[in-house]
Amino acid sequence: MIPEHLKYTNTHEWFFVDTKSITVGLTKFIVEKLNRLLFLDLPQVGEEILSDICFGEVESLEMLLDITSPLPGEVIAVNERLFENLDILSNDPYGHGWLIKFVTNERHLLDKLLSAQEYAKHINKLQPVPPPKRRKPRSKVVKRRQRK
Repeated sequence: MIPEHLKYTNTHEWFFVDTKSITVGLTKFIVEKLNRLLFLDLPQVGEEILSDICFGEVESLEMLLDITSPLPGEVIAVNERLFENLDILSNDPYGHGWLIKFVTNERHLLDKLLSAQEYAKHINKLQPVPPPKRRKPRSKVVKRRQRK
């Protein structure tokens, strides 16, 4: 289920906006695609993040994912617990698995983010559609008349 109160990007980051800051995390869809997480790299408090430039990475056995934000800003908090236990991100990506919090003067760019419904359509396009199940042909059973 995709939380309705968050905003999303095509690159699978979610954004929670409150009056003071913006919290960023990774969606359940991409965390499940990554499968077993091995490594996480995030900026430190006080660092600047630039719009559409990688500010962190998460690595799994299968792939390396760059983490980006369409909004620039200054990092005010980093979820340090993830460095000790990446399972938090895997098990609760929309709650305790948040990555960073930042402040920005570019809040107008939030309008370009996807709603939950738009993000759901986006990930449905990415998932291969299973082929339709073919019905097995039924063998015709013909009742024979018994001879007298």
